[in-house]
Amino acid sequence: MKPLALVGGGALFALGVGLALWSLSQAFSVRSMEGEACVPGPLPERGELWSNGVLEIPLCREAQVGFLLEGTLAQGKGPHALVVEGGRVLWQGEVRGVEEVWVRATGKGTLALAFTNDFYQPPEDRNLFLRALRVEP
Repeated sequence: MKPLALVGGGALFALGVGLALWSLSQAFSVRSMEGEACVPGPLPERGELWSNGVLEIPLCREAQVGFLLEGTLAQGKGPHALVVEGGRVLWQGEVRGVEEVWVRATGKGTLALAFTNDFYQPPEDRNLFLRALRVEP
């Protein structure tokens, strides 16, 4: 009777580990934001990303969008930034100092500025700043 309990317990343990690993893979997988409703709201005038993160721009219409970005260097590299709309990457690159980036938004999906390579080891600190946002027309 005891060996059967060990086999059953081992099977339950393996099932639990498998379920946990599957949940982790689902939680960290990239999903397209296509078709996600864009809820219009006030546009940010400025933004500060002190660690990896995303700043949403609730534009929800066609427009030319200009980002005045500033990056601080750490280990000789500037912040890696992306401008995305839904599942599409409109621009990506390293921001070294002050840089102006223009993209064409379609209004189909959420527009966002993302910072993906944070580094902090005093006195070095890599950060990304949105100094201004301009929308035409």
